[in-house]
Amino acid sequence: MKRFLFSLAIGVVATTAAFADTLPDQVRAEASRLLKQVDGAKSAASARPALKPQPLEPALVGELQRFGMLASRLSIEIDKSGGPVDLRCIFRGMAEETDNQLKAAAAAETGTQQAVALDRLAHMLKDAVEIAPAVGGTAAQTKTAAGSKPTAECPAVRNAFH
Repeated sequence: MKRFLFSLAIGVVATTAAFADTLPDQVRAEASRLLKQVDGAKSAASARPALKPQPLEPALVGELQRFGMLASRLSIEIDKSGGPVDLRCIFRGMAEETDNQLKAAAAAETGTQQAVALDRLAHMLKDAVEIAPAVGGTAAQTKTAAGSKPTAECPAVRNAFH
């Protein structure tokens, strides 16, 4: 009986720790982990500048798509909590940029073209690592300007990911 209770207690503690990670923490951790993989893929593409590039590993594509969904969810959570519009727009943009650059990497005809798309993904992931911690408590604590309700549209933004 003691073993069962001990095992149950360990399971509860482990599960609680897993749920303790906030969405911004998850976005930061995923971006950090994916950055290494994207840099590796970029190096491989750069090594074949004029040749047809190898397709990206399906696992990497799936993980980047998952990152895009996490970034989109974070944007929605910031919006729901009345958080800063700029952060909401940044993470929405990261979700869109992930999709755009995955398409560009898949359509690339040369290693150089694929490396450019992967470089843009790498810059975006670096930004996510740096910016995600800023969301922390700000989403719930910071309201948009003058207490107004957030707008559905992000203001026109320049492409900051390249």
